[in-house]
Amino acid sequence: MEPHIYRLNRFVRFFYCSMGLFLIGVGIAPLFKMGSWAIVIALPFSALGIWWCRLAICSRLTLTDTEISVRYASGEDSAQLSEIVGWRTDAGGKRGPFWLLQARDGSDSLRIDQNFAVDDFFLDFIAKLRNLNDLELSIVP
Repeated sequence: MEPHIYRLNRFVRFFYCSMGLFLIGVGIAPLFKMGSWAIVIALPFSALGIWWCRLAICSRLTLTDTEISVRYASGEDSAQLSEIVGWRTDAGGKRGPFWLLQARDGSDSLRIDQNFAVDDFFLDFIAKLRNLNDLELSIVP
């Protein structure tokens, strides 16, 4: 089987790139008005802007026959499909909801941003896994 590669949806990529370019501009603007000592202000804003742009461009979800991997701006994580027990949703905070794929051995779960533009193949993969949200609701009185 050919690997299925998913990117963030277009609106999210546009928003993250816009945010990044805005922050880079906010960081660079003081250099023209205040001189070179303003680099103290410019560096944090520019670095954060570069991170946002990298998040928009480099984020990728890959699903193969044996493995699922997720790459974001600051790193990559993967899991073997045979080791995944089920999934649950997480509110995720400011960036929106996530799917958390839980491994069989109880190690860290794989976080997948729900802003990826997935297709029916990925949704079928998720549907085959056990929904751990339902399991938690049935245990809590």
